Amino acid sequence: MATEQETLLKLIGDKSTARVIPGNFRGLDGLRAVVDFDGGRVPAYMLTDYVPSVNESVWVQVIDGVAYVMGPTTPRLGNGTVISASGGTARVSTALGEIEATYDGAVTFAAGTLVKLTWREGAHIIGRRGPAPVVDVPPPPESTGPQTRTVTFTPTDSGSYQPGYGWRTADVWSSSSNSGGWFYGDQIKDTIPDNARIDGAEIYLPQPDRLTGARPFGRHDQAGKPGGALTFSDTSTLGGTSGWCGIPTGLIDHLKANTGGLGFALGGWNVWPGRQRDGQSGVLRVTFTA
Repeated sequence: MATEQETLLKLIGDKSTARVIPGNFRGLDGLRAVVDFDGGRVPAYMLTDYVPSVNESVWVQVIDGVAYVMGPTTPRLGNGTVISASGGTARVSTALGEIEATYDGAVTFAAGTLVKLTWREGAHIIGRRGPAPVVDVPPPPESTGPQTRTVTFTPTDSGSYQPGYGWRTADVWSSSSNSGGWFYGDQIKDTIPDNARIDGAEIYLPQPDRLTGARPFGRHDQAGKPGGALTFSDTSTLGGTSGWCGIPTGLIDHLKANTGGLGFALGGWNVWPGRQRDGQSGVLRVTFTA
């Protein structure tokens, strides 16, 4: 005979469903958010006072058919260091890569200035800060043997390079004169242990604007956009061209210990929307055991 607890759990399980999936924030409609996920655009309730920027990748919780925006898929750090600043926009280095942030145009920030960031509706510098205080180092987790995890990595940037024109677009091209890629800073090698076994890896490709001819996919060795073109290694042709596409685990096996990103070398005439047009473009989903 079932206990009261077992009966209650069965009733909840029969009547309630819940799941958490990535989506893209498209704006506000009154007091509710508008988000794209699972191939559709739906209204969603905000669970926190954090307001994402338009096209930002967010976690969406769906409970019994009702959507709720939980927050960004990538942590929003409150501290950074100014790389350059001009006209109310600054390039800022953070522990998760470089970002663009606005600031009060009446204030000036020299390169190397430590700043405090807020993230409501996009990154904004709220002022200078002093050196971070010394904090206690957390103890290592209790070892219970190898654990299998699935981690999502959101690119900090994307773009395509054409000799003679430079980084001409944020979209990712693979053509006879354009190669393109996504950039992740050092978050992959800072997250996945060097001794981890890579069990599976996928990249999210938006619906391409064009799809013609060769499209060699591989890894490059840059944390952000370099001065020139990217050099690709271990290239192959992916089985898919849009949505979640499986990629060779050997690419991540290299990137877990080395700086770099992913993208397409010179090819036919292929164009995928980049980070500015689709907040999920180039998002990685990696399963590993360590």
